[in-house]
Amino acid sequence: MKLVGPFQMKQFSVEHDSCAMRVNTDGCLLGALAGDFEDEASVQHILDIGTGSGVIALQLAQRYGGAFIDAVEIHGPSAKQASDNFKSSPWSNRMICYHEPLQDFEASVGYDLIVSNPPYFESGPTKTDEGVANARHALTLDFNSLIQHTSRLLKVSGTFWCVLPADRAQSMIEAGIEENLHLTHIYSIKPKDIRPANRVIMAFSKVPVEETVRKEIIIYKAPQEYSDEVREVLSPFYASL
Repeated sequence: MKLVGPFQMKQFSVEHDSCAMRVNTDGCLLGALAGDFEDEASVQHILDIGTGSGVIALQLAQRYGGAFIDAVEIHGPSAKQASDNFKSSPWSNRMICYHEPLQDFEASVGYDLIVSNPPYFESGPTKTDEGVANARHALTLDFNSLIQHTSRLLKVSGTFWCVLPADRAQSMIEAGIEENLHLTHIYSIKPKDIRPANRVIMAFSKVPVEETVRKEIIIYKAPQEYSDEVREVLSPFYASL
């Protein structure tokens, strides 16, 4: 079995060998961009739904120095590893991971910012390992349920950010409409300039906006070479940039 070492960031390290989903560029872009139009001081409480290794929550702890971060994770080994990553980080006193379904999660505060890299296949073949299956497939948390509980936990002034395959974006937008969550931002993520977008990062708010902010992000400008924009976005985190 191939050993998976820690993913070393500039200010923290992420162990992810026990997680259903490993550290990846999609999640790290979400961690770097979520709430990018928010005043840092106004973000006091953050929730990461389906935290996995905890990398997105750790990025947000780095970005929002005064915020308390809660994370929810249904997969036991992932929840344990996220907790360990939180404890070994510089922000251990304001981070906690709850091992429970989102449907059972109760909070004493409303959240200013909620993020999720959610399950994204609602049908199709599943992995043998149940944890990986749950992470990749909406077996325990479909989009409607995710949006419903996000709306329950989000402050009126708060925002919800998520990353999805591009072909699942419309399903999330429609689920948001049902819960009075309005699309405010959509970033189309293209692997290369000549390729179509395969991921989207989206933001939702309970407060309607006159116009949705739309932009395009290209990941690679050459094989294994990040574009200048992605390098700039990820440079506060990646030790290799």
